[in-house]
Amino acid sequence: MTTRFTAWVLLSLLLLCVVPMSDPSDTFGEPSEVMTAEGRQLDDVNCSGMTFEDLISYDRADFNVHIDGAWSGAAITATAYAVDARASAVRTDLDGLFDGIPGGNDSWISTDEREAVRSVGPACISDMDTRMAFHDGNGVRDRSDAPNVVKFIEDGLALDERNLVPEDHPQYRQCATFGTTTNCREVPVSATQATEIDLLVEDGQSKNVGFDAIENPADEAFSLSIVTTNMTRAGMVLTFPPVPGLTLGAWAVLDDGVANTEVPAPVMNRTENGNLMVELELDYPESSYPMERELFLDFTTEDLTINNPPEWMEAAPTNGTRIAMPPNAETVEISASEVALWATDQHGWHLECIGTNGWNITHEIGTAPILHRGPDREGEVLCAAVDGYGKTSEDNRTWYGAVPFEWNASLNDDQHVLVEVTPETSTGYSLSANLVQGERTTGNIAMTVTGPAVFDHSTQGLRPGGLVWEYRLTGGGWLASDARINLGLELPNTPPTLTLTRGLDGSNGTMNALGTSIIVAGEVYDPEGETLTLSWRLCGASSYDVRVQGMTWEADVRTIACEQQGVEEYDITVTAEDASGGTTTLTFNVDIETEEVPESSTPTTSEEGGRGVPGPGAGMGLLCLLGAALSRRSDGPRQPAP
Repeated sequence: MTTRFTAWVLLSLLLLCVVPMSDPSDTFGEPSEVMTAEGRQLDDVNCSGMTFEDLISYDRADFNVHIDGAWSGAAITATAYAVDARASAVRTDLDGLFDGIPGGNDSWISTDEREAVRSVGPACISDMDTRMAFHDGNGVRDRSDAPNVVKFIEDGLALDERNLVPEDHPQYRQCATFGTTTNCREVPVSATQATEIDLLVEDGQSKNVGFDAIENPADEAFSLSIVTTNMTRAGMVLTFPPVPGLTLGAWAVLDDGVANTEVPAPVMNRTENGNLMVELELDYPESSYPMERELFLDFTTEDLTINNPPEWMEAAPTNGTRIAMPPNAETVEISASEVALWATDQHGWHLECIGTNGWNITHEIGTAPILHRGPDREGEVLCAAVDGYGKTSEDNRTWYGAVPFEWNASLNDDQHVLVEVTPETSTGYSLSANLVQGERTTGNIAMTVTGPAVFDHSTQGLRPGGLVWEYRLTGGGWLASDARINLGLELPNTPPTLTLTRGLDGSNGTMNALGTSIIVAGEVYDPEGETLTLSWRLCGASSYDVRVQGMTWEADVRTIACEQQGVEEYDITVTAEDASGGTTTLTFNVDIETEEVPESSTPTTSEEGGRGVPGPGAGMGLLCLLGAALSRRSDGPRQPAP
């Protein structure tokens, strides 16, 4: 039994002595971009039977459908906005889509998954149902009646996003799943920061959906059906190629086959090029799911000899209404969606205006009206509504373009932004204002302006850099309006704070077990909460391989460059840099004590490298010598020399 045990020990020692030790500085090769997991490939993602709403949960979405001139396809673009709980739902759904891929379906959404969305998104969407179809004839109310189905074209599709993986999230970190890429970063899917998903037309392509060509849209009536189930709070604009007299004749919404007469009517307009535009507001009650809602639009051509003038609607501004010009602008667009509700005409309409004192409003069908500023603080503008064939409304409206206030902004010692407003013309209106910096905003401050007023905005939560003042003006005989003013102020940057944590023995760092690097650690904090990047430098070598978790950092500072130069004094420099370029540098010495080794002993790896702490080679040498001694003893007593 003893002999067998000794044999195993000898064999183990022999293997340790003769098998070359790998270089401790060697690392695993970088993982390739997210490839496979248990045989699953990225292109395995299957979205058949899904809809855009199944993939993306949104608070609001805007769809634009532009039919091409050949009537055989269209360019569809969409932007879906999600905040709070819905933003978290988007991240959860996309994370689940990549189940089986490194980092997929692990309750963290990563930059790898974001790139995968952009990469495989078109293939996924091409599997989906557009829920749109054309039908021959008018009055079609059954989608199974010879549908000319609109289908996605993969080569024409592109997908993009904004803020899917928010860098300012407190748990923003390097990806923890094996197989993700080196630069992968992730946040929990529970993150509620606002995000935006964009469906686009691929560069170089003109359309991303196709259907069987509609050959004679001017001669043959047709219907367009759209399933709007689950399309909650969405807007849609349909634009058709110019066809003389093409119009929307009738429309209907069916809820599980029953007509719903309470849905807002489509709004019809024409562009200056003669394109017919139909604008829809879609609102599906979430509590009604899975009720199926279908929209039917009937298109035909009409007798153009019968034409009634446009009529003003209740939403149109009354005579004497003031329209605000931002104090820092020469022109301003008036909200197209609001103006669309000012008048009605089956052939579309636009404003034709005559102004005074240099003030005026210009407007073309299908665009937003533009208010032009004159040299005075206020000017009268007389406007009529005119349809696509020149018919003018029976009465006109008199409005006033005006600058509501002058302003001045400053930054006080507490880093508060003070915006002073001084009314120029009519007062009594309300201002609700906040600061904007990229996707970050401050809380609203609202007040009624009856004289000079000061808005005192805290800048907490904002980052170093420029600031924009955003306000909404309402009431007091003014048309409600929104505007932004670049304040010309810069929030200063405070560099990060960087400290070193010392060991219990007072040392600045500890040599690792292999003797190849020094472990150092500390704390780091940025007053503005910006993302921080840390790096170390020693003997001319440097690296960004510093682990940061919350406010703590740790690094393995490799010493090989010092060994190659024969340097035994370890003066380490650690630098922290924030996203605005502010840096803090910390330099310190790590003293590694040298152990005395008898000259007659076999040189150790640490001695050869000029380091005082024995490396694994020294211990391995002793083990090999011990093995040789045991080997001799196992052969029994040696015979005396002859």
